Amino acid sequence: MIHTASRRYSTWLLMACLCCSFNAFALDFREAYELAKQHDPGWLAAQSESAAGQQARALGRSALLPSLNYRYSRAKNWSEVRQETPLGSTTSDMDYTSYSSSFTLTQPLLDAAAFAQYQAGKAQAQAAELTLERARQALAVHVLQAYTGVLYAYDDIELATAHLRALQEEHQRSQRFIDYGEGTRTDQLEITAQARLVEAQLIEAEDRLSDAHNALRALTGTGAPPSSLAPLQADRLARNVQTAQESSVLSLDQWHERTLAHNPELAAQRSLLEAARHQLNQQRAGHLPNVRLYARSQISDSNSENVIGQRYDTDSIGMEVNLPLYSGGRVVAASRQADNTYAQTRHELDAATIELLNDVERQYRLSRSSQQRIEAYQQTVDAATERLEATRRSILGGERTNLDVLNAERERFEALRDLSRARYDYLLAWLTLRWQAGVLNDEDISQVAGYF
Repeated sequence: MIHTASRRYSTWLLMACLCCSFNAFALDFREAYELAKQHDPGWLAAQSESAAGQQARALGRSALLPSLNYRYSRAKNWSEVRQETPLGSTTSDMDYTSYSSSFTLTQPLLDAAAFAQYQAGKAQAQAAELTLERARQALAVHVLQAYTGVLYAYDDIELATAHLRALQEEHQRSQRFIDYGEGTRTDQLEITAQARLVEAQLIEAEDRLSDAHNALRALTGTGAPPSSLAPLQADRLARNVQTAQESSVLSLDQWHERTLAHNPELAAQRSLLEAARHQLNQQRAGHLPNVRLYARSQISDSNSENVIGQRYDTDSIGMEVNLPLYSGGRVVAASRQADNTYAQTRHELDAATIELLNDVERQYRLSRSSQQRIEAYQQTVDAATERLEATRRSILGGERTNLDVLNAERERFEALRDLSRARYDYLLAWLTLRWQAGVLNDEDISQVAGYF
């Protein structure tokens, strides 16, 4: 069983190396991010949504600008006219064609609803811009999450494969002890049990690698194999973590202040709240009069029975005043509806603020704890390596058993796996913290890309 597993995973590694050889360059994080900006459906949809939202400003402005309309009508008319005269009643039939053509230019002078609609449109357009910026920053986090997910699963597979090779060596060593009459079958059973456990972990890592690779492919539109991704430079990251520990860092309160001041999601929610307030004013304006200036040029021919055969060319300019008196309660109902929508938007802003501040605190603590975890796991790896070597030396003196070696090896590989996870968690928390605070920029993306 050990031999079969070893051959299986050796073949897997060989295929991975062959895939790597067919790639002329490694796909690093920066390249993956640039590809995502071209292929990610979510980002492309966000751009289209923002472009559509930008039109709210033009739609609102249109209600304040002049409008020009043309009206044309031509009709065939049949009319029966009865007329009472001293000599009695007379009836005449009329058969005529009527015609009308007019241009009308109107300009609002006083329209509270139109002005409120314009203000709401500006706020909605601003919210669309901020939402797009939020999506741009989120894209970098999503790419890093998928990218490190592939690398972590790939690292896990390599560690599990190396663990299997170590168990294979222990199996052969144990067999030699048995041949010399010094070992026991119990050691081999323990090796077999641990090998099966590692095989299960390897299968789980392969599934995670497939899922993470699919997620990265959906973002970038490329099917680059996992072996083509640029690996994390642990030494370079370790120097950065050490520098971050030694240098002064912002406190949690300062990160909260940054979030409230710069987060585009909160800014977009504030713009939507402003838009809801103007929409409430727009509905309330249904009780107010509106005034508009108009100019009309009209040509009419046989416009009624009294002017059959007569043509009129009329130019007029004037002012119209419209004063709503009663609309069946529509204005009151619409105002109440807009008032409730405004309250809903205000509560959603409060909820988004609380959620973001909590997540900023979570990412802040995760970033700080990840630094400590990296240092602790590195020390654990060093100690586990020394312990494994010392245990192997102790076996020769009869002080330790093969079971002690197996436990030392398992602890070492677990520490290596935890160290790998802590490194990726630190990078993701570091970038996510800046995203949630709304200060994530190209320099931050380039700094993360420099670790691969």
